Amino acid sequence: MRLSLSGRIIEVEYRSTEMTVPDFLRMAARNGYEAVELRATQLPEGTTPDEASRFLQEAGALGLAVSCCAPPGLTGDGAGLARLAKFAPLARILKCNTLKIWVNDIAWIQAACDLAQPLGLSLIAQTHTDGPFETVETALASLRRIARPNFGLQYDAANFYEKEEPYGELAVKALGGYIRQLSVQNLRLARPGEADSWEYAGRRYVRALPGEAEGIDFPSVFRGLKAIGFDGFATLNEPRPARVETEEFIRKVRDEIDRLR
Repeated sequence: MRLSLSGRIIEVEYRSTEMTVPDFLRMAARNGYEAVELRATQLPEGTTPDEASRFLQEAGALGLAVSCCAPPGLTGDGAGLARLAKFAPLARILKCNTLKIWVNDIAWIQAACDLAQPLGLSLIAQTHTDGPFETVETALASLRRIARPNFGLQYDAANFYEKEEPYGELAVKALGGYIRQLSVQNLRLARPGEADSWEYAGRRYVRALPGEAEGIDFPSVFRGLKAIGFDGFATLNEPRPARVETEEFIRKVRDEIDRLR
C-alpha cells in the first residue's frame, strides 16, 4: 500500500488551487508521501504535453508517482468522451494509468472504459452519496452492469458513513477486488452549534482529525483491506483543514495510515 496526496487539499471551491503543481509535488514529497493524485484544477483544459512532461520530471526527481488523474470537463455525452480521449495522452505522459471520473451514467462509463482500454488506462469512481456507488448494494449492482475489467472503485468509507451505511471491514470484503484505490477522509457527527458543519439527510457532520475517537473506524476499514489483499494507493482526499495548518494535518494523516497499513 502506497501513500498518495490528492490536490483537493489545495483547492479553492473546486475551481482553482492555492499553489502550482510543482509546489504541490514538493509539499507531498517533504511530508513523506509516495505519490500524488492530480485533480482537474491542476490539469485543466489547455494543459500541454510539454507541461505534463515537466510535471513528470519534477515528480520523478522527488521520487513521486502519479496515482490518479481527474480529466477536466467530463460530461455524460459524446463531448465528454471526446474530452476523455483528448486527455488520455497527458495521462500517459505522466505515467498514470488510472483516471477518476464523476459521470454516473452506466452506458457512458462502459463506452469510456472501451475507449480507455486500448490505451492501457483504467477508470475509477469514488464511492459517493447520491450516485450509483453510494451503498455496497448499489455499487455491486452498478459494477456488474458496467462489467468492464478496467473499471473499479476508489473506496471512501466517509461517504458510506454519511449515507448511514456500513463502511468497515465487512463492506470492504463485500466489494473485494473491485476496490482499486482508497480515498481517506474523516468525518464525525457535529455537536450542537459546532462551526464548519454541514447537513446531509437530516444529520450534521464536521471534518474529524486523524485518530479522533468519534470519527471513522479506520482500523476496521484497514482490517478489510488486509483481508482482501489490497495493495493499491491510499490517497488523502481532504479539503484544506480548518482546525490545523495544512502540512501538519497531512503529516498527521500520514502517521495514522502508516500505523494502520
